[in-house]
Amino acid sequence: MDFDERYNHNDVIYLVPIKMADEQLAAAQVRILCCDEKGNLVTTVIEGSVYELAKSQAKELANARKNYAVLGLEITPGQSFPWVVTINSEQVWALESILEHALKRGLVPDIMKKYIKQIIKLGEDKRKEIMMQNAAAESDSPSGTTPEILQRLVYGVEDTIEVSVPIYKARYQYPLVVLKRLVPDKQTEPEMQRILILDGDGDLAIIRVPLETIDEAERDFEEWKIKSKSEGCIIYSRHPGGLVMSYLETSWFQRKALDLIVQRFEETGRGERPISKDAQEVLIRARARESSI
Repeated sequence: MDFDERYNHNDVIYLVPIKMADEQLAAAQVRILCCDEKGNLVTTVIEGSVYELAKSQAKELANARKNYAVLGLEITPGQSFPWVVTINSEQVWALESILEHALKRGLVPDIMKKYIKQIIKLGEDKRKEIMMQNAAAESDSPSGTTPEILQRLVYGVEDTIEVSVPIYKARYQYPLVVLKRLVPDKQTEPEMQRILILDGDGDLAIIRVPLETIDEAERDFEEWKIKSKSEGCIIYSRHPGGLVMSYLETSWFQRKALDLIVQRFEETGRGERPISKDAQEVLIRARARESSI
């Protein structure tokens, strides 16, 4: 992937931490892939304390079951403040698509750029507020000193953080519940199959798996359903020896909950959060099943 490398010169959306080939950062620094208001993909290095602040803000909204985006708000040239804003379900879908295109293709589709402007605009009032606080702090500080808020953000380095943990999801949480086969797109190789899945966090996604693997799993699953006369679903789980497809028995209500997720996806092109209690129960049982295989 080729990204324009620079420090922030305007407000951006923080997408995900990345590692550049052969780059050696300080222990508490993190390189973040960002998207600016024009839809340009850029990278910036931030201190661990800034990253931790962004994660703590995001966690508060996540615990409140609210959708969010993490912004980098420019408060002085070259200095940004992390701020988390609440976004709607359509904007969540857009961010997920933007991240996927950024990681796979190194660009943002034009059709998605309107969402970037919408999301960044949500932080405008906060940026102005911080800039006013910053200006007031500078007027009260001796010449040449750093305002208190910048000392805390830029120089207050905390413990080393795990840089592989993303702000937005870059990997899916196993086990995955297989919901439906999808028709191939231009990027689907002949030996691969696109499938709609529900991951262990309750997020809807489309992945590609070997065609032979899903064919065999579905044959075994259909044979099991006939013999057991039971409802169920296929799960895709991670194990030390690799990825394994197996099946899980469900109640009629749990199967219906999964079917409703598929129906909603076909109607809107995206999923909804939170998922139903019956669907949550499938994920709980899928995790238990994964640990027993």
